[in-house]
Amino acid sequence: MSKIVFIINSISAQRCIKRVEEFIAHGYEVEAYGFSRRLEMHSQPKHFSLEVIGEYDNSLSFPKRVPILKRGIRKVLQRHEKEKDTVYYLFQLDVALVFKMLTRSNRYIYEESDLMHTYIGNGVVRGVLEVIDKWIIKKSLISVFTSEGFLMYHYGEKRPDNTCVIANRLNPVIKKLAKHEKNIGKGNLRIGFVGFPRYKSVISFARIICKNFPQYEFHVYGELKGRYEKDFEALRHFSNCFFHGAFFNPDDLPLIYSNIDVVLSTYDVEYENVRYAEPNKMYEAIYFDTPIIVSEGTFLEAKVKTLGIGYSVNPMDEGAVVQLLKEMTRESLLSKMKNCKNIEKKKCLNINEDFFKRIENFL
Repeated sequence: MSKIVFIINSISAQRCIKRVEEFIAHGYEVEAYGFSRRLEMHSQPKHFSLEVIGEYDNSLSFPKRVPILKRGIRKVLQRHEKEKDTVYYLFQLDVALVFKMLTRSNRYIYEESDLMHTYIGNGVVRGVLEVIDKWIIKKSLISVFTSEGFLMYHYGEKRPDNTCVIANRLNPVIKKLAKHEKNIGKGNLRIGFVGFPRYKSVISFARIICKNFPQYEFHVYGELKGRYEKDFEALRHFSNCFFHGAFFNPDDLPLIYSNIDVVLSTYDVEYENVRYAEPNKMYEAIYFDTPIIVSEGTFLEAKVKTLGIGYSVNPMDEGAVVQLLKEMTRESLLSKMKNCKNIEKKKCLNINEDFFKRIENFL
């Protein structure tokens, strides 16, 4: 069985930590290295040692990151250059691109959880990076995507054989936690945002509901910080807007979802990456039988409509939001809840046995 050497582009990304732990649980020997973003809080994982091989500010442009990435990744390659069976697990395009600059080795697994290059304003540069991204995917042993939408972005319906989707689903530990019952239809509809409050679309939706529907409640679960902190703070003057602060995932999720009737999962769709992403909120909504509201014009909207588990809206359009809330009757909500209940809960959990069976052939 091959040793798996992980190179993580941001050591604070819990999704990456969980992936390493999955490999450990399946009996693989692992080593993990990563880059730290200054000012980000992080600690050593419980089940393995993670070595920091570089540090830079989140605001540092990609060209200026390259020398830091090179030094760190070269160090890892030199340490393992005599190990013929080692397989590298590369998170994100920045790490994979520099890795391929430094070695001809194709013994790597590539994981893409964001279309990083789509945030670049220069269309020529963005196009070049898209070509490089697809080349990295082609040369990999296998490439993992956290959204089927990312594959759609790259290839449409005709996709390479060495690709797979591992959505960002719930920690299986959730099965051990008791679910709480909730009742819909008492007049004070409770809509909640659960996560890191950092989107102007959420601010817009919250302001509209609080202003136009004083009988309804808007709840924010998550620590206020970052770019839009002051905008969220400004919502406190509404008596029907409630802030609950940071929470533990997954420990606190059952109680949180018992206290809301609908979960809001709108994102800022001017970013191409957002339009193709598949947030874990959809899986939380299904698991906790909670209808979901998503942004129009996204891959997520198509999935939600196909499954019949929620609603879509332009959260920046006050008229559209008001109309949606007027149409969100008790009967409509119960119908969406029923569709959530009819989906097998196992599909919402981060259990990836098919993936590990598939990679046995080359590891």
